[in-house]
Amino acid sequence: MFSPANQTQFSLTINGFEHDVQVLAFTGEEGISRPYLFNVECVSERSDLDLASLFDKEAFLTLGATGNGIHGRVYHIAQSGHDQGLTHYSLALVPHLSYLRHRINQRIYQQFSVPRIVALILEEHGILGDAYRFRLGATYPEREYCTQYGETDLHFIQRLCEEEGIHFHFQHSVQGHVLVFGDDQAIFPGIGQPTAYGQARDTVTNEPLIKRINLRLGQLPRRDSHRNDDVEQHLDIEDDDRLERFTGHEHGEQRRLRTMERRHAAYRQAEGQSDQTRLASGHVLEISGHPRQEWNALWLLTQVIHEGRQPQVLNEDVAGGNAAHEGDFHQGYRNRFIVLPWNVSYRPSLAHKKPRVPSDQTAVVIALQDEEIQSDGCLARIKVKFPWDRDDRFDDKSRCWLTGPSDWGCEVAPLRTGMEVMVTFLENDPDQPLISGCLCCR
Repeated sequence: MFSPANQTQFSLTINGFEHDVQVLAFTGEEGISRPYLFNVECVSERSDLDLASLFDKEAFLTLGATGNGIHGRVYHIAQSGHDQGLTHYSLALVPHLSYLRHRINQRIYQQFSVPRIVALILEEHGILGDAYRFRLGATYPEREYCTQYGETDLHFIQRLCEEEGIHFHFQHSVQGHVLVFGDDQAIFPGIGQPTAYGQARDTVTNEPLIKRINLRLGQLPRRDSHRNDDVEQHLDIEDDDRLERFTGHEHGEQRRLRTMERRHAAYRQAEGQSDQTRLASGHVLEISGHPRQEWNALWLLTQVIHEGRQPQVLNEDVAGGNAAHEGDFHQGYRNRFIVLPWNVSYRPSLAHKKPRVPSDQTAVVIALQDEEIQSDGCLARIKVKFPWDRDDRFDDKSRCWLTGPSDWGCEVAPLRTGMEVMVTFLENDPDQPLISGCLCCR
């Protein structure tokens, strides 16, 4: 049996599975607007655990005495060594969202808003309404034409959210984890009571502490000056090669403001260390007792790296608890974190680039019964389908209207259903297709 001499702090619960598995150690990393990953080392007196039955099960890693922890799905599991009568196992916990990196898709969305696109993809992967929620204060217009081009579903969702300034985080309980999308600070929950700043724990209260916090200031964004109607305006230059496309003046102003907020969020951040197990990305930390009074305030946790060890499950008596020095950590819990002042709006960085279409492509002209090519002066609106569009439905959802010349200068006229046309993408942008010719004329 396991030694009762030292009480354990961390535990693992696996849905529908009775076991004697004990947590030996774990590491984990989480951040706003990205999936988390926790690697857990365990031991068991059983050497015959059915690994296949544990794969993809939901599990909860308890971190603290208050019952807080991380909920996820067993992403992989392995059996390793055996010593002192115990078998070692390792497993990884991730959110359901992580599985979206395994499907690469090419797909066109017409007249869809970003929240609607995100919800559609999530539900296709079984992340249903009770597992995600939108808490958005702004309005997001429908995009006339939005293409997922050779991207994983996860990359596509992250890119669209970054473009709009929408962030997401996770909220955990023993019953599950919820994916929360938002666009302002109000949706981030607090972690509870303030956490005191100090170098060593009070041996009487044994309360967790913020052991170090350092504020860092980055370089202010470059600025570009130009004159408009004889009024000088200063515009930040985006350190990104994408050109923003708006739907109306209001949407353009919203995107411009969020671009400025994103740059200013990168300017003022702090990093620190603590042994507070309740820290979680996308949550609000309140610090107390710091000698610099203005730091005793609210901070948004944007990234947390966790580490925990409890060698007592190996019947080892390790004294000392949490280490005072970096290299002396043998038992207990510690973390490193990055925070943003609460009064600075958080916007996700533009980390996921839009793919480019390397060359012209072909598409097939499609027309339903009694439907003709629509022409307006020198331009025509032509309904086509790309061969790579994997939605095989022969309806309005699988076709798209593109612009092209109404006069093809071709002996075969007008265009008919089934003809192939050449499509050019402006600036190689998959969201800006334009019909440039008919293949029968080449």
